[in-house]
Amino acid sequence: MSSRILQTGGSSGAAEAAFNARRQSVVSQVYTQSEYSESEFGEQDNRWDDWEAEDDMGAEDAKCLFCAEVLPSAREVFAHCASCHGFSFLLARRQFNLDFYQSIRLINYLRKQAQVVEGFDETKTWTLQGNEAFLGDDEYLRPVLEDDSLLYAFEDLEAEDFMEGQDQQSQFHHETTILMPQGEAKKFQRSPYEDIETTTELEARLLKQLRQLEERLFATEVQLQNTEMQFQEYRVRVKESFFDTLEDATARSMASQSRLEDGEDRDPTAISVPHDEGNYYFNSYANNDIHQQMLNDRVRTEGYRDYIYENKDIFKGKTVLDVGCGTGILSMFAARAGAAKVLSVDNSDIIEKARKNIEENGLQDVITLYRGRIEEIRLPCKVDIIISEWMGYFLLYEAMLDSVLVARDRFLAPGGILAPSQTRILFTASSDESFLEDHYHYWNDVYGFKMSTMREGVLQEAIVDFVSPDTIVTDTVVIKDLCHQTITVVDLDFVTPFELEMQRDDHVCAFVGYFDTWFTRDGQAVPLDVGITKEELKKHGLNGFTTGPVPTSAEETHWKQTMFVLQQPIELKKGDKVKGTFFCVKNSTNPRALDIRIQYEIQRLEAADHPPGQDKAELAFYLR
Repeated sequence: MSSRILQTGGSSGAAEAAFNARRQSVVSQVYTQSEYSESEFGEQDNRWDDWEAEDDMGAEDAKCLFCAEVLPSAREVFAHCASCHGFSFLLARRQFNLDFYQSIRLINYLRKQAQVVEGFDETKTWTLQGNEAFLGDDEYLRPVLEDDSLLYAFEDLEAEDFMEGQDQQSQFHHETTILMPQGEAKKFQRSPYEDIETTTELEARLLKQLRQLEERLFATEVQLQNTEMQFQEYRVRVKESFFDTLEDATARSMASQSRLEDGEDRDPTAISVPHDEGNYYFNSYANNDIHQQMLNDRVRTEGYRDYIYENKDIFKGKTVLDVGCGTGILSMFAARAGAAKVLSVDNSDIIEKARKNIEENGLQDVITLYRGRIEEIRLPCKVDIIISEWMGYFLLYEAMLDSVLVARDRFLAPGGILAPSQTRILFTASSDESFLEDHYHYWNDVYGFKMSTMREGVLQEAIVDFVSPDTIVTDTVVIKDLCHQTITVVDLDFVTPFELEMQRDDHVCAFVGYFDTWFTRDGQAVPLDVGITKEELKKHGLNGFTTGPVPTSAEETHWKQTMFVLQQPIELKKGDKVKGTFFCVKNSTNPRALDIRIQYEIQRLEAADHPPGQDKAELAFYLR
């Protein structure tokens, strides 16, 4: 460390040695080149009116490492952890000389424990040995909380504590040079007035305070540049570790599995799964808007509510697991229906609001919330019923069914049921030309100019929108039937032949996909000849709903329908058939997205003149 400090003008005192030792524990690490230039820390930033802002470092609201307590500053959080949970983060960091990354890992490890370990919020004493495996595990470089202010504050607090302890003696000699990680030398030089001879005690005190302020400003500038470089490298490391390709994620999963085989303590039923790039999926469910949209979908929400309330006898006294609980609405339905225990799991920040919703309705004694991935989380027991609103556009978009099936295999007791218990993807064709006209042909004439290049790729994207039932021109067929009690994740990629028959003379502008949802009391499969109308459901003692084309807005759902638009409409007669094969697979780099191919050919009852090439085609679409 001494090679990073150059000094002139005198010998080093104890205070200066301590300062350099702490400072160089940071700067002696390996750095990437900072994206910030020296000019960004020029004289204009060293103004007196900036001093108050520097004093406010760490003043942003921060959450406790152990419990749900939120305090006005990072300093108060660390003090709370020490007094209420028996762990002083800053003291442990100094005691074990934890570097920047070990400190980040420690914060994220404790955050993760608070999410997955029941009763962690009641911890009274927590001890760090300094040799724990997680201190070297880059998995804990991933922030557990979005915008976690503790990750940004601990270095500033230690520097501030050090500076405040140096009031009685000078930290620097007449000239001190600190060699920064980029190779530049930062010099601290006293102002010419330092040799002024004071004549009164007040003058001496003011001059001493001025010198201390100069030293603090210099140390703060060094700290600012050091911290900026640390977080630049931290961003790079997080990007390399977590924003990579699926292949890299799979390699990490294999490494994790290898650690398990070496005997690390972990739930043997947990499985490793590739993380979402940027955690975008879970973050997308952290805000109110998407939950209000789903709750306002009366077909969806009342479909679940009616099933639970109309079958209270199968919920009474049972243990229920809610996968992806969101605001907690399904969990509260189950609790009101008489469930003895409800375990609610979500990996989004929305779970903190769900906790308050549950407490506000007095259901906290029945419902217990767990934050984490269902693939990895520990639960205290097996469950009798799994409820989940996992369906995405075209049913399988977002791949949440994969997680529900993992929950089934890990936690569902023998004889248990899933709600919903069955879904079907249906396929038909429409004569609706509006999308083709509004989004594709639009570019043929834009204020008198042709912009055909703008049409490129437009039709490859599957469109999620409402389709009028009046535009449906063929019969409707099932292209995937999913019985949730038995289907496997591998089965969710599928290839299915289809045959559509024209119901009238018209033209086909788009293929249309949607899904039906069924709830049963025993998890048994629903026969294909049972319809989804209210009359059919009542007749067979079932609950369910459709997301297909409907005549009124009251029957519409937020899932809408999924359209696969043709570049040219196909003119057909009643009785003509469209025969083909439907291919649906997860995208290779983003498994929550879908890649779709439709091969088809036309079988006409009568020969007719029609544009060449229209009667046979293979189309590729994606749903992102």
